Amino acid sequence: MGQDRSTPPRSFNTVIKSNRAARAKRLRRGRITLLAICSVVILILLALIAFLVASIVDLFLPPPSGPTDPNGQNPGNNVSYVAMAWESSKVSSGVLLVVNDEHSFDPDTVVGDLINVYENRTKIDGSNPYQIITNPPLFMHKEAFSYMEKMMQKYYTLSEGDGSVLVKYAYRTYADQDKLGSVVKAGYSDHHTGCCIALQQGDVGGYPPLETSHWIYDNCHRYGFVQRYPAGKEASTGVSDYEHCYRYVGLPHANYMTEHSLCLEEYVELLRTQYTGSNHLSVKDASGESYEVYYVPASANELTTIQVPENYAYTVSGDNIGGFIVTVCLDQPIG
Repeated sequence: MGQDRSTPPRSFNTVIKSNRAARAKRLRRGRITLLAICSVVILILLALIAFLVASIVDLFLPPPSGPTDPNGQNPGNNVSYVAMAWESSKVSSGVLLVVNDEHSFDPDTVVGDLINVYENRTKIDGSNPYQIITNPPLFMHKEAFSYMEKMMQKYYTLSEGDGSVLVKYAYRTYADQDKLGSVVKAGYSDHHTGCCIALQQGDVGGYPPLETSHWIYDNCHRYGFVQRYPAGKEASTGVSDYEHCYRYVGLPHANYMTEHSLCLEEYVELLRTQYTGSNHLSVKDASGESYEVYYVPASANELTTIQVPENYAYTVSGDNIGGFIVTVCLDQPIG
């Protein structure tokens, strides 16, 4: 029978050429793969070198001088923090306490911080810079009294000796609050803190509240005071028609609350919900001094760990709700 010769056998030379082409193709693939691997390795090495250089530069560059973020968050500063054990029970101690119909307060806890207003006020040229009710005697928290004195003396000087401002109410005990017959029950009055005062115009014979055009109304934040129950904030404070009540909260807090139209409840809620951990609020007082403020929730245990600066002056105040407010003065380095 005849053979099928439609597909002739490949010659020896054709086979050799085919093998060479396959090897060349494999070599090209190997070179491309090797080139890709080398490129990746080089990129990784360059990234590591860049990171190392950045770390070395950062090591020798001076830290930023302080917070400058106009939006209120600190972009970094040279504050060095250390952990401190703070008594959790002090959540009801300080000048930023929230006392209202939802948060009660024991007036006996501040007795050691009180000072007699009549016995300690300073006269100017033999005259009293403001009037007070002496029966029963008025007492105030020592820090609040100190700044009220500065405010009243400044007003007295500017008004050329017109000491017509009357301090009608200040610290109240349970019994004091009960006697008033007020809708605010004993144990729920901000006057229990000793930081709350009622200011009125005129002498002892007349008690109109300070007008909104009054110098103290416009400048009290420069001395750490705010209007405690501003109009339009009744939903937060629970109190209306008591606009002659002023509350000491501290210099930077008063300035921030005034600039942003916040009552005390709103301000503390802002700190509690937005400025915890490493996120701190950058603020200034009326004189331009810089501060940072942050909130630390109180522990359920006896002690709460609070990060506090070791190289700047600071204060810690409870909020009477569930935590602490730390205030750092960045213009007062220590050590």
